[in-house]
Amino acid sequence: MAAKNGLLLLLSTIAAVALSSLSLSLAAAASSASASAAAATRRSQEPREAVRAGYYLAADAHLRPLAALDASLYTHLYYYAVAVHPERRTLLMPPDPAAASLLGDFSRAVKAKNAAVKTVLSVGGGGAGGAAAAAGAGSGSGSDPAFAAMAADPASRAAFIGAAVAVARENGFDGLDVAWRFPASAVEMAEFGFLVAEWRAAMPRGFLLTATVYFSNHVFDAPFAGVDYPSEAVARSLDWVNVMAFGLRPPGAGASAAANATAFDAPLYDRASHYSASYGVVSWLDAGVPASKVVMGIPLYGRSWFLRNKANNSVGAPVVAAGPKQRGSNTTGAMSYAEVQWLAATATRGSRAVITAYDNASVASYVSVGDVWVAFDGVAVVAEKLAFAARCGLLGYFLWPVNYDDANLTVSRRASQVWTQTKISSEFKNVTGGARQTQAPVQRPPALQSPAPTTAPMSSSSSSSFSRLSWRMLDVRLHLGALLLLLVCYQI
Repeated sequence: MAAKNGLLLLLSTIAAVALSSLSLSLAAAASSASASAAAATRRSQEPREAVRAGYYLAADAHLRPLAALDASLYTHLYYYAVAVHPERRTLLMPPDPAAASLLGDFSRAVKAKNAAVKTVLSVGGGGAGGAAAAAGAGSGSGSDPAFAAMAADPASRAAFIGAAVAVARENGFDGLDVAWRFPASAVEMAEFGFLVAEWRAAMPRGFLLTATVYFSNHVFDAPFAGVDYPSEAVARSLDWVNVMAFGLRPPGAGASAAANATAFDAPLYDRASHYSASYGVVSWLDAGVPASKVVMGIPLYGRSWFLRNKANNSVGAPVVAAGPKQRGSNTTGAMSYAEVQWLAATATRGSRAVITAYDNASVASYVSVGDVWVAFDGVAVVAEKLAFAARCGLLGYFLWPVNYDDANLTVSRRASQVWTQTKISSEFKNVTGGARQTQAPVQRPPALQSPAPTTAPMSSSSSSSFSRLSWRMLDVRLHLGALLLLLVCYQI
């Protein structure tokens, strides 16, 4: 009898140990399953330095050599851009020796002036260079079929990501920027989500990963309706997004075509439509991306037209063609900020009438000289936009592109001063109240209907943890079953 009781006690003890093992297995697996999500959460919650960034267009390096760039005005400088090869789906490195030298010297040159600045290599860009890349920033017509073809194939994605990381590290960059301009269908948006998730997994520790994006919930003039960015993958995988809150031309005014009337290119507000910087920024916040991961874009170029009647020079005045091609920016219908200032200054010296206006309702400005009309962001507009960004609790701003500032870097200096001096109160931080457009649009532009949400790619760490959990639970349960069977048999 004593032997029987001793054996029963031993079997009970073994069963208790097995149950304890099962409990520990469940706890460990649950912890492992949430590790990936916790890492993304920590990245979003960690205190991050405010971003005062600038994009440097390599194609327009002649307008402002690196030696003439004051790196102290920025926390991050982007080299824009290394494109995707149209046939091989690989990086298209600069073929010109001078351009290749610029890529290799970029980080070293700017860090020699400001050791604290972070440099980021933009990859993509739609193949456009110079003012065409700057002024065509926001249009959905600026698609990149080479980037889309690379992103559509898992093997091409993996090879491309590896090559991009290698080039960035070899040339002293601190991070990479995904500049796909722009995913133009629901399928391409899903592939964008896979791309950034895989890119994050392949990044060295401490490397930055950002993306140059448009509005969260659609791309204007896209060939298909309902083009939404995968906001969950974006928030989980990227350090932040750079929102191109400019290039907001009305429908029918494509990258090279002139609209029928003058219009602002990057108004902060627009009561009649969604074509506004505020709508673009808030669309990302509404999509669930934290304000601490959103950076607002400010243009350093102007959109120009020839007026039909120079006496009629208000917003909405009839036009006959895109504005004159400038010697520096070399693009019809677009001017650098420096060229806008030069146009006004030379007209004044020549005793020609110069009309400069600031629109309070839109928070936008324009200058009219004779029959030339230019919409641009002056320093007053920039200050108001930065105040808006501060009220939204955004991470910061970027200037597009820094090559286009004037000789005194007027906009760059003013933006840095305003942002540095801005103290965001707790009642405004991460709150969009008062930052949205004051009136709902009268008519929604096309391509606004959202498709069914795509499933975000599951991380390998989460999947493997559940696999380990299943096998461990099965093993423990088998042991328990055997022990219980022995107990029953012994009782019998």
